[in-house]
Amino acid sequence: MTPVAAGADVVGVSDDVAELAGRLRIALSRLTHALRAPDDEAGLTPTRIATLSILETAGPLRVGALAERIGISPPTMTRLVDCLGELDLVRRDPDPDDQRATRVSLSAGGSALLGRLRHRGTGLLARRIAGLDDAGLVTLAASVPLLEQLAETTVAP
Repeated sequence: MTPVAAGADVVGVSDDVAELAGRLRIALSRLTHALRAPDDEAGLTPTRIATLSILETAGPLRVGALAERIGISPPTMTRLVDCLGELDLVRRDPDPDDQRATRVSLSAGGSALLGRLRHRGTGLLARRIAGLDDAGLVTLAASVPLLEQLAETTVAP
């Protein structure tokens, strides 16, 4: 087993639980990265895809709020939104609360692209799962509800 990173916040849990958490975090990170691989055809990076996903779930947002959610500066987000706009993946509309400001929202093209990317990612994952033996399928099927519960209680609202 791999040691837990020095200084990890694992107070109050056993070494075995800390080890399991570290391995799970790494595996989920690698899997997430593979499923969010850049779409070279459309020139999309993981940050651009994440921006589209946030707009899909959060709805229209000002550039500053979108930048905060992604963790980048507002000027960088402005350039990113400009690029996504040129690709017809987002649109800018006047903010109904302040006509001087705009809100960015997902366009029909952006929504369709996210659907295609999810379909591709789900297909990739389904092919990998199909290669598991019966015991692996049973273990995975039993693990998914636990992972869903962890996600519900870990991800901030």
